[in-house]
Amino acid sequence: SSGINAEYGSVKKAKQAIYDYVELLFLYPFFWIVQGLLQCMFNLLYGPTKSDIDNKRTLCYDVKINFKCHNIRENKLDLFLLKYRGTVDASVIEEEDVILYDYTPEAFIFTRIRAGVAHWDIEKHPFTVFTSHNHAVQVISIPRDVVRERLKRREVKDGSNILLLHSIGRCGSTLLANLIYRTKQFHVISEPFPLLKLCAEIGEKSNIIPMDAPENLEFIRTVFLLLCKREGERYFVKSPVVMTGVLFHLVHKALPQVKELFLHRAISASLVSFKHIMGPVRFCGAANVALQKVPFMYRKIWRKVKVSGSHERFAFMILCQMHPHYLECEAGRTIKAFSFESILQNKESFARELLSYLDLDEELLPLAMSAFCKDSQQNASFSKKQIGEYSKVLQSDKTLRWVRTVALEMFGIRLRREDLFATNVSNSSVLGV
Repeated sequence: SSGINAEYGSVKKAKQAIYDYVELLFLYPFFWIVQGLLQCMFNLLYGPTKSDIDNKRTLCYDVKINFKCHNIRENKLDLFLLKYRGTVDASVIEEEDVILYDYTPEAFIFTRIRAGVAHWDIEKHPFTVFTSHNHAVQVISIPRDVVRERLKRREVKDGSNILLLHSIGRCGSTLLANLIYRTKQFHVISEPFPLLKLCAEIGEKSNIIPMDAPENLEFIRTVFLLLCKREGERYFVKSPVVMTGVLFHLVHKALPQVKELFLHRAISASLVSFKHIMGPVRFCGAANVALQKVPFMYRKIWRKVKVSGSHERFAFMILCQMHPHYLECEAGRTIKAFSFESILQNKESFARELLSYLDLDEELLPLAMSAFCKDSQQNASFSKKQIGEYSKVLQSDKTLRWVRTVALEMFGIRLRREDLFATNVSNSSVLGV
């Protein structure tokens, strides 16, 4: 038992790790097998006709059973048991309770959220990726060609109503989204799955297809327009926190008027929080998956510096998320960057300057400041004592030294010795460190 406690810190964490393994090895395969068999039966009895599919109509399905166990894998329709309802008009995607859920090579997939769920309220439903799945009552499949034709009618296609937040994860991005939400001036979309999927696909194929290929830019534009579907509203989009660094290079080319922000934190603190909230199984698994889908240039670097430790792998993944911002700034672009540490140093000053940057009235300051009354990461092991103890563990494993060396020699990013804080990525005179 002492060995288990040394690895997971407590009996409670050891039990969680055991459950994670059982879930991964037994529960997920069981649900997939059961769902597959039941869905085949439903398709035979109630499925759409061949003419429905051949005519490329908008197909609607009722969710009869929702297998909600999708915490370590992407959104997919094989986590629903669906009964075909019929065809509907494509204008359904403009309805408030219909959210972009996923896409396939042939169609965009939307889910209708059950009545009574205010999916735009991120205080109750902080992550769109989960809300669009856990509260789905219908699944709507619309052919890509039909969607593109509808989007041609849009007048605002340049991203001028979109503010995009990039981050390294576990660095206060949920707090910032909550701050923006409380002003009631933005519709907040937090970590939508389609953004994660398209970035992973672009990164995975970057050795074959240039990342800024016209088809990639067009698809990025389409996804953002489907997420931010009301032209008269302003949108704050919080990007997923892994494998999405490519958006630094691409989103301004697809949407020339989009505004961007970058939020980061000492890497050691982010590692503490990621491992605490994910557990050791998901912590290791997420890094392994991400390293297969980051852009080819980073996969080449990983082959040169590859090590077996999960902490090193996750830290490398964070560097891949941070480095595109560094490259864009080196190329002359100015992207507002700031740290979680700088926010805590002077909360009111930060909120005031952020409102100014977003052209919002200073009268909204009390609403924005109220976000600090709720600690969105109170369970994320953020105390200085815990971070200090964790850093000692990393130091004994020589991980701190490895991360600093790789960051400087391979990425050009300077990390502070004691906590792996990046000292040369916050370039903003307004929102900087």
